[in-house]
Amino acid sequence: MEDQEILNENPAPKRPVFLTVLCILTFISAGLGGLSELLTPLYSDVMIDFLKSNPKYDEAAMGETIAMLHAGWGFYFTVFVLSCGSFTGAFLMWKLKKIGFHFYSLSNLAILFVPMLMMGTAISWAGILLTASFIALYALNLKYMK
Repeated sequence: MEDQEILNENPAPKRPVFLTVLCILTFISAGLGGLSELLTPLYSDVMIDFLKSNPKYDEAAMGETIAMLHAGWGFYFTVFVLSCGSFTGAFLMWKLKKIGFHFYSLSNLAILFVPMLMMGTAISWAGILLTASFIALYALNLKYMK
């Protein structure tokens, strides 16, 4: 009987709807990203041939895309591991664990800079804006996490 009273006094914290939506969006994004990181190296030659077969193909405009498709397993495995870190962070935040915010933030910040460091491509300003927005939105929910 005492155990039941203790449980009633300390109910499990409830996850806010906003945090739930953010986590679901991250599950989708990290899941699809991870899947594409595994499949892209396998089918990169097919994708390049498809791009080049387009009558509107412009080598100057598609150069960076072609370079990304030729990046190789080292690049894609690195981004896959970071996508798994992002997914893990979202899962921990789903469970209201504050450490998940740190996993998520560090993984996504690293994902921004991996193409620049490994391939010499330009930084993605849209990627910076999206990543910073999600980190800020998750930070608004830190007060609900332990």
